[in-house]
Amino acid sequence: MRMVMEHDLNDDILIGEEGKKRNRGEMEDATRNIVCLRSGYSMIQIPIAETEHEDTQVWKGELSGKYSVCSAYKLLQDANLGSETKEFYRKLWSLKLSPKIAVTIWRISWDFIPNLANLRYRRVATNDRCPRCCSWTENSLHIFRDCPTTIEVWQFIHLAWIMNNRSQNLWEWLTWVFKGGTDDQSRLFCYALWLIWFSRNKFVHEREKTTGRILAQNIQGHMAEYEGVRAMTNTSTMRRNHKFQEDIPRVTIFFDAGFDSRNNRSATGLVVWDLRGELLVLKTIVHNSVSSPFAAEAYACLEGVKLGIALEVQSIKLMGDSRTVIKKCRPNLNDKSVIAAIIRDIQNKKSCFQEIIFQHIHRSRNSQAHRLAKEALESGENFYLTREELNSHHVVSERRRPRNPD
Repeated sequence: MRMVMEHDLNDDILIGEEGKKRNRGEMEDATRNIVCLRSGYSMIQIPIAETEHEDTQVWKGELSGKYSVCSAYKLLQDANLGSETKEFYRKLWSLKLSPKIAVTIWRISWDFIPNLANLRYRRVATNDRCPRCCSWTENSLHIFRDCPTTIEVWQFIHLAWIMNNRSQNLWEWLTWVFKGGTDDQSRLFCYALWLIWFSRNKFVHEREKTTGRILAQNIQGHMAEYEGVRAMTNTSTMRRNHKFQEDIPRVTIFFDAGFDSRNNRSATGLVVWDLRGELLVLKTIVHNSVSSPFAAEAYACLEGVKLGIALEVQSIKLMGDSRTVIKKCRPNLNDKSVIAAIIRDIQNKKSCFQEIIFQHIHRSRNSQAHRLAKEALESGENFYLTREELNSHHVVSERRRPRNPD
């Protein structure tokens, strides 16, 4: 494979021919012989998997590397969306509404609904009067704010304050409500918009008329059902967590990473405890040519898995404060992010254990591993301490190990 790199006239270039390399060490040597120093460092920072695998296509618009219509839409809109628009949709998606409701609110926000005013504008309908009150043009603002039936709804569900804004621009009114309301009020507002539009369609197509009082009761019923489902979900999560606490693995490994962006270097700190709360191992590893803090955390998790294999234990729990890395390690899926090669190595090593659990913890609970990583990054030294060698280390003197890690 012949590699030729474009370069500036000021760069010293060395061009060579190298065969396929299967590990990172050989790749670094080959790179230094092929390209200039500046380009070589950039290539060395690319994570290389330890095991051979087929090439895969990656979508750059998503951290997961997987294409989605949502991510493509975001890329197209980023250049045109202002901060107010981004904040509106960020809050909308964070409300965790059912897809049919969230999509309906999105369509309303862009006025992409077939009200009679829009249909007349497109020459589909000739009459644009509101079919319920027969008094005003049926545009989106009339349906969701100004129609007498809708006004009655807002009063019954205690959201009458949203009618204080008399703007004639639908987008301004929606963003004003989202900005002024709490998450619970915004969620109730979205449920109301969806059911108001649903009842309007029932009236237009099936002539089924609903009063504002009944519609308000339906909205409150849907909210109560939502709260009940959420409470059941929280209960089941608590039960699962309790089960995990009862079945604690034999070895728990806390991992963390420190990153030096100036020198593209990272350090891993590992703290190993047994079931009885006794400290087993302290270990640090310094990594060179690391591209980002994201990759540094992934390398730390990988080193934790390798340490578990070296200790010859069958059941381990790896605990770290990087939520993204923990999430990627749990499923046996083909990751396509920038750390895909590291995640793939972690996945391949799962078979060495009867049980392996990846769990996210708060940064405050990971202070010991963090301190080890920070000290190793400053000193640039690796160490591995076991048994009697541990007695002189500050981690032992702190004795802050929780009895039952969750």
